[in-house]
Amino acid sequence: MIKEDPSLKISLIQERINGMFNYNISYRKAWKAKQKAITIEYGDWDESYVVLPSWLKHMQNHSPGSYYQICDDDFVVGNTVSREHRQFYRVFRTFGQCKEAFKYCKPVIQVDGTFMYGKYRGTLLIATTQDGNSHVLPLAFAVVEGETLTAWSWFLAHLREHVTDKDGICLISDRHASIKSAVANEALGWQPPHAYHVYCVRHIARNFNHKFKNGKQKEMLKKLGYTPCKHIFDRNFDKFCELSPPVKAWIGKISKEKWTMAYDKEGRRYGHMTTNLSECVNKVFKGCRNVPITALVKSTYSRCRKYFVDRGRQAQREIRDGQIYCSHVMKKLRENQEKACSHIVRTYDIQRTIFEVEEAFDPMTQRGGHKWAVNLNERYCQCGQFTTYHYPCSHIIAA
Repeated sequence: MIKEDPSLKISLIQERINGMFNYNISYRKAWKAKQKAITIEYGDWDESYVVLPSWLKHMQNHSPGSYYQICDDDFVVGNTVSREHRQFYRVFRTFGQCKEAFKYCKPVIQVDGTFMYGKYRGTLLIATTQDGNSHVLPLAFAVVEGETLTAWSWFLAHLREHVTDKDGICLISDRHASIKSAVANEALGWQPPHAYHVYCVRHIARNFNHKFKNGKQKEMLKKLGYTPCKHIFDRNFDKFCELSPPVKAWIGKISKEKWTMAYDKEGRRYGHMTTNLSECVNKVFKGCRNVPITALVKSTYSRCRKYFVDRGRQAQREIRDGQIYCSHVMKKLRENQEKACSHIVRTYDIQRTIFEVEEAFDPMTQRGGHKWAVNLNERYCQCGQFTTYHYPCSHIIAA
């Protein structure tokens, strides 16, 4: 049971034992049995910290370009600092393949933190991005004492120094005070023009609902965040602010550039409005958060290795098939080409390549019929999708 899922709840262990052997065991016995099973399968909790440095060194030797750093602290017994022992504090690690792959990905990084469980608690920090085929790409991991200002500053500094020095990165996170304070430190390299920090719209909507206890208005807020067209957003945002003075005051404190697609200058988000990528990785490694630290590191290494093997094979197939762009983009372009066939194009200025594109109206769904301004020279469509996703929308293709 524990080998399949180290995060298995004690109550479920009790239930399974009862079902298999028709015997009831206490919560304490089930808990102790789980700890023994974890030790047998994944190693001793204390010994795991001892072997961690040698295993990370082994990883670095067999994965060129990989980097790790372990930080320790004084081990205090009573009022005395031990001369023989040190206490684990933090560990950061990134794999060489992840760093190399990011050079060819969207300049978007999502960061998130999640609790660790087991004998020793802590927090797992993860930085994630996405490749052109919409596949998740983990960039870096760290185990720290908690989501503190110093921990986030340390993680972001290592991310800048050992993963990417690229400018113009869009950094997406929740509105955790420690992250905001760490990003505000210019010395860490996460301020413009090096990076642009924006927020996860789902977390903003969740905070809104916590404040106002209104699920309908929460969904309205999320829909606003995902609206790419600026004039449609402005119209609906004004309506949203009219709901009540407290609502207007609350949302007015958050810059539109921080949480909306419509005010995402230059499309820096590439359509990413949440920290779903990091949370997806958290779910994949959910069971690993219940095992000793070296087992956690081994698991992340093993799964990332499998990721690169699988994705590498897919990329080779696409290259052999003569694809110019990745499958995800090709699919979207085909869909937009199909939509473009039903659009009506009106020319307003040939030299300046300004057009009006009208969508066909569908009487069955009561959708369509919208008119959008298009400027090919400026790579602009009023719908906002071209700017957001960085590939031509149906209106651009039609023009």
